[in-house]
Amino acid sequence: MQPTGSRTTLRFNAQWGSSDMKPRHRRWGWLRSLTVASALLLPSVLMAQGPIQPASYGYPGAPVYGGPQYPAYGPGCNTCGPGGLSPNTVYELLPEDRFSHGDELHWAAFSSAFKHAYLRLEYLNWSIEDPGIKNVGASRLSGDERGTFTAINPNTDSNVGQGEISTLDHIALNSNNGIRGVFGLPTRIGLFEAGVSALQQADAYDVKVPFFNSLTFENIIPVVPLLEDGALSDTKMILFSEGLSTRVKSQLFTTELNYILNPLTPNQPVTIRPLFGFQYVRFWDSLDVRGTDIADSNTPDDPTDDIILNHRLYSSAKNNVFAPQIGFRAEFEHERFSVGVTPKFMIGFNRHRNEVLSEQLFSPTEAQMSTHDENSEFAPGLDLAVHGKVHLNEHLSLFVSYQLFYISNLSRGYDNIVYDSIGTDPNLRLGDSQEATFVDGLTVGGEYRFH
Repeated sequence: MQPTGSRTTLRFNAQWGSSDMKPRHRRWGWLRSLTVASALLLPSVLMAQGPIQPASYGYPGAPVYGGPQYPAYGPGCNTCGPGGLSPNTVYELLPEDRFSHGDELHWAAFSSAFKHAYLRLEYLNWSIEDPGIKNVGASRLSGDERGTFTAINPNTDSNVGQGEISTLDHIALNSNNGIRGVFGLPTRIGLFEAGVSALQQADAYDVKVPFFNSLTFENIIPVVPLLEDGALSDTKMILFSEGLSTRVKSQLFTTELNYILNPLTPNQPVTIRPLFGFQYVRFWDSLDVRGTDIADSNTPDDPTDDIILNHRLYSSAKNNVFAPQIGFRAEFEHERFSVGVTPKFMIGFNRHRNEVLSEQLFSPTEAQMSTHDENSEFAPGLDLAVHGKVHLNEHLSLFVSYQLFYISNLSRGYDNIVYDSIGTDPNLRLGDSQEATFVDGLTVGGEYRFH
């Protein structure tokens, strides 16, 4: 008797190996093979696809990127980052300024420049050239303008004492306050720099009063000598028995725009940069003489008959200089400080308007007389600046400089009067003349850089 387990085993083997089981073996064999192949190939397919790429690159709202795809990040990538990990953000190197795309490359220089612009504010303490040793009035026939001489009443030709010429010797136009603002715009093609300077009105006056000479026992009064019909004279003059005041006023305003080229010596401690630009200079100047003369009438005992003359002489010169300019800026740059010099040669043209007026010189009923003209003159000049900066940090620097203006053919108020008379009538009129003028002084301030 055979064991039951042995028969059961034989039966299983017989059933498994019987012919009716072969179709089922074929049916499941190909399914098992397909499942194994899919399990082996699916990871490779997924690895080949790489991470999911974003839909667009660049600025928000940009079109779908159609260029070459970035290399995949992940296991098996030879160009991946450390650790072979795929980042969540895809980075793309873009230009600094959006205007640099396409055909608008020339706008990139200006867009970037505003980020590196600078502003400089300066306090000015400048002096304007004063008249110097100069008389108020015409030369005298005898030539003794600086001493005392006989004072003659122009209406009666009578001696009224001793006269003394008023002068401009003590007129000084020094230490005038002002302000200047400079805006700089660095670009890839050079530096654009614009500045405006305004100087307060220089105002200086001198007062001359009569006095009694105890040696000659005569009164000494201020006078303004005149020509007589265009010729030198010792008897024609304007008397100021009560004294006179002489006032000179000058005013300066400038504005300029310069284009400063890139350095001829780049990456050197000392840079030299050519420049060219345009400058407008407004220089106004005037002379104002006022005083009173009380002349005795035919009845000396009756003061009510005295003649009171309120004299006035006024001369103004308004210069407007339009000057293309060329020059250069040489500068030594250091981390903590810099020094430099900027000479500019001005090819200027002066359009000036001059006027002379007078009233009550010989008679209280005398009408105001005025003459004026307007002319243009060639007025070359020089604008020289020497500066130094101390850099406090990357944004702020302290600034100090010395500046010199030299402009030729400027019209000055005190030089434009012809002191003349015709018989018993005054004939003060305009006599157009020009001279070179200096303006110089110190400047201190601060410079702020926006970058």
